[in-house]
Amino acid sequence: MRVGVVGATGYVGAEVVRWLTAWPGFEVAAVTSRSQAGTALGEAVPALYDLDALVLQDVESLPRDLDAVVLAVPHGVGEGLAEVLDWSPWLVDCSRDHRHASGWVYGQPEWNRESIMGARRIAAPGCFATAVSLGLAPLVSAGVLRGPARVVAATGSTGSGVSPSRTTHHPERFTNLRPYKVLRHQHVPEIRGFLDGLGDAPAIHMVPWSAPVDRGILASILVDLNEEVDALAVFADAYAETPWVRLRQAELRLVRGTAFAHVDVHQDGEVAAVNVAIDNLGRGAAAQAVQALALAAGVPLLEHPLPLCP
Repeated sequence: MRVGVVGATGYVGAEVVRWLTAWPGFEVAAVTSRSQAGTALGEAVPALYDLDALVLQDVESLPRDLDAVVLAVPHGVGEGLAEVLDWSPWLVDCSRDHRHASGWVYGQPEWNRESIMGARRIAAPGCFATAVSLGLAPLVSAGVLRGPARVVAATGSTGSGVSPSRTTHHPERFTNLRPYKVLRHQHVPEIRGFLDGLGDAPAIHMVPWSAPVDRGILASILVDLNEEVDALAVFADAYAETPWVRLRQAELRLVRGTAFAHVDVHQDGEVAAVNVAIDNLGRGAAAQAVQALALAAGVPLLEHPLPLCP
């Protein structure tokens, strides 16, 4: 498939290019940038130094013979671009603009696989939403939760995008750990909207942390169970056929640069603690978007989703 990437110089966009390049069945045929049109991609993003044949262009210049376009753009931009690029046979939006929107399929591959297969418009889930959803979905689907879910989740600085601000710039985060958007993070409605399709979604009380790392999310989820079920067995059954979710120690360095999600489950009677580790740019954004596109278009999935770490 010939794929165009809109916003290829951002953190997510460059990661989309990296995954498409490593994935047999895809060809990165065009890349765009609002600010660096005319510049070779390898010059604009040094980590992609061997892709100098790809020259950044304006969105309006994208060739109409592309098979798919991936939007790796800021929130609020994806909706307008989707209208401009409506000619594309497949569209994947990594922004939040189309999550749970009419006509778009939510691109969660483990739990929404059948809906994704054959879909032409896919909204990639958010990074926090991916981690927390993977940690709650088996319990919601099994109908064993009682009361709200309490979440503490730390994220790396790349989750805030390539343009720094006072609180997101990495020097402000280095050697620091800071809660933000306490009990009001924008991904909570997204998570509940997804979980509502699996069962009785709990209330979610979430405290996000700004962590002194560049990439990764580690979410710890504490829940009460309505009976003393074997929580680990519930997860083992739910993810038995999903090789990209692995029941092993949730630790950021083990998932960095990959599409894996690591989940570990602990239980004390009717209380369960679930830890989930993902790479926010990989499994939390680009890798999952490309995985959903592959499912939608019938491109074989990677057996070992481990491109070289950046």
